[in-house]
Amino acid sequence: MSSVCNTNPWQQWLSSLKEGKNPCYRCRKKGNDRSGNNYHHYGEGKGGFCHACGFTQLSDDEKIKRGVEDIDEEVEEVSTKEPITDQENEHIKSYTGISGKGYRGLRDEVTKYFGVRYEYDESTGEPIKQFVPTTKDGKLVGYKTRKFPKDFSSPIGVTGKDCDLIGQFRFKDSTGILLIVGGEIKQLAAYQMFIDDQKRKGKTQYDPVAVVAPTIGESGAAKQLANHYSWLCQFNKIVVCMDQDDAGNAATEEICKVLPKGKAFVMNMRYKDADEYIKFGKEEEFIKDFWKAKQYISATIVDSDQIYEEIKQRALVDKLPFPPMLSKVNKALAGGVNYGYICNILAGSGSGKSSVINQCVSYWMTELDQNVGVLSLEAEAGEYGENLLSHYLGRKIALINDKEERLAFVGSPEAEQAANSLFKRQDGTSRLFLLDDRGDYSKLQEQVEELIIGCGCKIIVIDVISDIFSGKPIEYIDTFMGWQKRIVKEHQCIIFNVAHMRKSGSGEKSASAGAFLTEEQIIGSGTQYRSAGVNIALQRDKNHENPEIRNTTSVHILKSRSTGWTGLACELFYDSATHTLWDKEEYMKTQNVEF
Repeated sequence: MSSVCNTNPWQQWLSSLKEGKNPCYRCRKKGNDRSGNNYHHYGEGKGGFCHACGFTQLSDDEKIKRGVEDIDEEVEEVSTKEPITDQENEHIKSYTGISGKGYRGLRDEVTKYFGVRYEYDESTGEPIKQFVPTTKDGKLVGYKTRKFPKDFSSPIGVTGKDCDLIGQFRFKDSTGILLIVGGEIKQLAAYQMFIDDQKRKGKTQYDPVAVVAPTIGESGAAKQLANHYSWLCQFNKIVVCMDQDDAGNAATEEICKVLPKGKAFVMNMRYKDADEYIKFGKEEEFIKDFWKAKQYISATIVDSDQIYEEIKQRALVDKLPFPPMLSKVNKALAGGVNYGYICNILAGSGSGKSSVINQCVSYWMTELDQNVGVLSLEAEAGEYGENLLSHYLGRKIALINDKEERLAFVGSPEAEQAANSLFKRQDGTSRLFLLDDRGDYSKLQEQVEELIIGCGCKIIVIDVISDIFSGKPIEYIDTFMGWQKRIVKEHQCIIFNVAHMRKSGSGEKSASAGAFLTEEQIIGSGTQYRSAGVNIALQRDKNHENPEIRNTTSVHILKSRSTGWTGLACELFYDSATHTLWDKEEYMKTQNVEF
């Protein structure tokens, strides 16, 4: 019988171990441990420990005690790029346990509930490293690690801003109160104090307060929370509890800005952070301070010393330009629409207002690389996407009469590539976020805020807002516009409201027949046009017998708060074959057109 040489480096290292000092497998792989004595082997079946890198092999007794099995090969701990595999996780479990042995006053029942594990010093049995799980959509993807006392330099797997919040996987369907703290130790400490308070009061039949923490610290908490806006919306009340220092106060301000409006509360602690209440035996005081949290109100008072600074900051405010077909409008508005404004696009039914705003959306996405959120209240998602893609391809898909030909065209490699270029960036991230609503507007404000905060949309298009206001009392419209004014200022975004118009009086020409439009003709409430920074009216006689007139849209600026410019800005010409609008003056110069 021939013997087979074992060439597995891990197995070779295991078989070479002798009691006492040995080379460390991990250190050697990184080019360290030249002296070959970092790893101390305690004997056959007794495990070992590296005093340089902390690498630990459990003893056989310890493996039995923790219920872990031997592994056949060495598995490296990966660091923050790819989610850990089941094999890597089993390897971590092979040399860690669930008992923190009283670390920071945390009980094992609490840390175990959140999947926390510990690595131990084989010589003393005391924990030397903590592993806090990170998840994505509730699935384990990594561990934040803390080598005691305060070394966070070796995270495992994925632990960044795209992860869930720490502890979030335990509160997937919670709807009561949420507490947000600054870090994983504070998260565990706060939850422990809440369940202890329930036990004291005999209320264990109720769900405790949900507690989460960012995986990336206080400074990055707002951005990570924004990624989970829809989950945050399910809570009735959200309490922010950052450290009581300058950094914590700054983080609190940023966090409250991205939380669902009206739900944010701020907790002021008598100690620097949550786990100090346990340290000093003041757990009941933590509960009292929690219930004293005050609703967040942003500061709005600006004194005279700040006004000049605000003027200088305003000079730096960005503007959103319209596409080249509306270059004359950009000139009239001194560059475009200010961020922080509402802009109303007013027109009669069927006058082409959606074509105008859709071409703008395409330009903002592809040329300016902006995230755009659209509430399409007339066209369903497929129709809306088809309209955008038609313009981008230069061929109106709806004009292809034969169904098979139409399907072949939209399914072609050319169309697929165009769709990817239009709707996504090269890295695969989306630039268009479409809310395809068919009449249930009960959560509309919440959904718009999710587009702004959770999806990063600085441009919101509501097409058409008249559908939302249909049948609603004036008070509803006024409240809705008040909300819009607040939201664009708070998030420095722009909301474009596409609105229907009515005739001015008996016997007068209708808006869809090319009548001159005024702001007062908007269907709804005067609050709509008064709330806007820019009002633009589109006029077209859609049934005129002359095709040139029928396809010409006059663009009037009715209001420009920043520049004061009003009047006829330009005329647009619509080319049906390519589903494209052009500046009419420029189009006629370059086209040999006969009507």
